[in-house]
Amino acid sequence: MSNHDFLETFVKRIFVILLSLFVLTSIVGEASPLRSLHRRQKDQIPVPDADIREFKLWVKYASAAYCDVTDWKCGKACSGETAETRLIKFFTKTGPRDNNGYVAINDKEKAIIVGYRGTANVQGFINDIQFNQISFDNPKFKNAKVHFGFLATYNDTRKEITKLIKDLVKENPDYKVISTGHSLGGSLAVFQTLDLIGTPGLNPSNLLTYTYGEPRTGNKDFADFVKSTGYKFFRVVNENDIIPHLPPQDFKYDHYGPEFWVDP
Repeated sequence: MSNHDFLETFVKRIFVILLSLFVLTSIVGEASPLRSLHRRQKDQIPVPDADIREFKLWVKYASAAYCDVTDWKCGKACSGETAETRLIKFFTKTGPRDNNGYVAINDKEKAIIVGYRGTANVQGFINDIQFNQISFDNPKFKNAKVHFGFLATYNDTRKEITKLIKDLVKENPDYKVISTGHSLGGSLAVFQTLDLIGTPGLNPSNLLTYTYGEPRTGNKDFADFVKSTGYKFFRVVNENDIIPHLPPQDFKYDHYGPEFWVDP
């Protein structure tokens, strides 16, 4: 290793240590994405009322992923317009990576929902701050890379949950599919949607993604690919939330657009 490479590696490690001390409290404190949503975009384009309604509905499902929703009783997130949700499967993986989520159906909305939980413990935080990238094993794009820890977490349940959703689509051909999640869960929701593209019966009008406080998930090639699919990825962020600014762009990470801002 050259002196330059050694210095670069050393600086990055120091940065990660300092960053971890700064954002750990923020990550834990942002465990529930339930908050008021206002019409504002980064470029000041007004957001239609219909979109605001959807943001407020699906954020409750993103929040529900933080609960033990085996009986769909988790307070505010499981009440009101989400109260009649039918839980199909609650899944959890513990160990080196911690992955919680569920698949459910809302018959009134005619929606199959997959919700992924964000970072909720120290082990998950440690995985999040390791900024190494890996290729996303999807033949649709070659140069795109994503966060190693995010993809490893998703892979723990990838085959099982993707198959389950595809089976539900066959059983409910007139239902849409919603992928949602907060923080890390937002990145997992994006992976889920990408795996579902091409599923018979699904198209850009009925396969939708709503993420809240999603970090940068991959490099610019990955961001460009997400945008190029033609599918709708609604990325909602709080103006004062640090998580969407991580991992840093200096580590070759970038966001896909558009970005919808929430006033603090």
